[in-house]
Parts: sequence; C-alpha cells; structure tokens
Amino acid sequence: MLLNALIKDESKINKNLYSAGPYWNYKNTRAILEIKKKGLNDFRGLTAGIGTSFADNLVLDIRNEFNIKGRIIGKFFSLPLVRRIFEGQLKITKDYIHSFLKYQSLTYETSKNVLNLLSKYKFENTTNFGCIQKFDYLDKNYSCHYLKMADRIDKLSNSFDFKNIKSFFEIGGGFGANIHFLITNFPNIKKILYLDTVPNIYIGTEYLRNIYKEKVKDYIELKKLDKICFTKNDDLEILCIPPWLIEKVEVEIDHFHNAASFVEMPKHVIKNYLKYIRKFDTKEISLISYGNFDIETTFDPEELNAFFDNKLNVSWKNFLIEKYNKKFIYMVSQ
Repeated sequence: MLLNALIKDESKINKNLYSAGPYWNYKNTRAILEIKKKGLNDFRGLTAGIGTSFADNLVLDIRNEFNIKGRIIGKFFSLPLVRRIFEGQLKITKDYIHSFLKYQSLTYETSKNVLNLLSKYKFENTTNFGCIQKFDYLDKNYSCHYLKMADRIDKLSNSFDFKNIKSFFEIGGGFGANIHFLITNFPNIKKILYLDTVPNIYIGTEYLRNIYKEKVKDYIELKKLDKICFTKNDDLEILCIPPWLIEKVEVEIDHFHNAASFVEMPKHVIKNYLKYIRKFDTKEISLISYGNFDIETTFDPEELNAFFDNKLNVSWKNFLIEKYNKKFIYMVSQ
C-alpha cells in the first residue's frame, strides 16, 4: 500500500526537482521491480538487487540488476544448455563471495579501529533483513555497514557534540542504518526528518518501522497534513518523506546530514534542497562523500562547498579499514 501510493503520487509531481536524476533513475526502477517480486526480507543479502548502491547487499545474479528490457533479454539464460552453464558460473561466483565475506569478517574482528568503536558505541539489531556483511565479536553479530556508520559519526564528533542535538534531518539516508545508529547512541535525538527518493524512502521507512514501530510516521499519514511539523514533546518521532513533501515541512533542525547522495543529484536539485535547509533554521551541517566520481552521472565532491558559500571546513579522512586505502571527504559547518 505504501509503495503503491509513493509510485502513484510521484507520477504527478515536479519530476525536475523531486524525482531521481540520471545516477538513480535506472537503479530506482530496478529496485521497484525487485521489491514487488521478492519483498524486503533479504534486501541486505544475495538474492535481490533492491539495495544495490545504497545498502550492504552483494550482487550474485546480474539478472537482479536489470530493468524490464534487460530482464527480457535475461530470459535467454533460461534455455536448458545456457542455464546449466550460467548456474555453474553462479556457483563459482557464490564461492568467491563466501571467501570474501570470510576474510572481510576476519579483517573487522581484528581491526584496532573497529574494536575501538565497539568499545565506544552501542550496536543493537544491526543484521536484520538478511545482512551477510557481518562479523562476530564476543558472541555477538555486528553489521560491517553499521561500523562504517559509527566511524563516520565518530569522526564528525570532532566537530559536533551529538549529545546536544535534538532534531536531525538527513537527505538520502540509505536504508536507515545511520538514523538507527544515532538513536541507539544518542537518545537525546528525538525528532528526525528523513527524506529519500522512491523507492528508497519505502525501504528506509519499513526498515525503521521494524525497529521503532509507531514512532515512524510514513508518507500515507503525512501527505494528508497541510503542514508537517514535529510534535511538541520529548517523544521519539521519525518523519519519513519523499522529496516533494518537503514543501509542506515546517520544522527547526539542529543538524543536517548528507552522505554521498548530493554528488549524485543534478545541481539544481541541491539548490532547491538548500532553500529548505535554510528555511528550517538549520544550526549544523555535515556532508560526506566518496572521492571517485563519474562526470556522466556525478560530480567532484569538492564542488559541494560552493553551494554553502564556501563556508564549510573541508578535510579528507581515511576509511574505517585503512588497509582498503580509501578516503572520504568531510565537510562541516564552523
């Protein structure tokens, strides 16, 4: 019901501002097909292409990554002889994936950075919905993805005191892991505005609803309102909205956060969001992005500072597991 309502209403809105740009259009169309076919139970596993690019699933069967035309062509692999060859390849690929997962788990279990984060933060229910990228420590399962979220927040804590934040706004929140991690560790964060495109906002809504039940307010409930506001109390409240509903929002925000998705949007879309970030009297801003980019669909993350009048402090920081030799750009308000 929620997914259908989001799809139906998205067809009526200003797509130039509120629908996926070139980077996400194909991915979102594919994800909708996968959700309708397989549901969300294993979206962090191997059997579905629902969360590819924003969740922590892994790709085993390339056919799950195709849209309609690709799936029609993919039926070629159902022919008896071809199917036998392809299934043999899937078995080999699955063996390689299991080897990767084994050694990734060992890397996380022995990483000093990871052990430091495990001692500093709480991690609860991080491996739901079929998570396969995980590791064990002291007889408890941990999601590798959640350790990445913890690492980001830990680095941002050098610039912000998350214990003083009451309201939080995130655009492009993945499937909700960052919000879950923040609420678990900073119970002072009570009012959350979470925005993402269709169908990502559906996945994030259901993921967070599985944890926080009635504390999550979804699109069907919120679209009926003339104004979308936080309730004036100290109860936890998570407002999950698609992009076009931002026009109805009237809140004040202590901290705005975006990780990676800004560089995946057309620049005029970012400018529109900035209009609302300012309207919400946002006190703090944090942006994170990866270093590599494809000029066809994304842009240089260092350009982001110009949208904020070049007032953000910029630094490049190592990835959680330094052996991976990755760096991410961090931009924070002064």
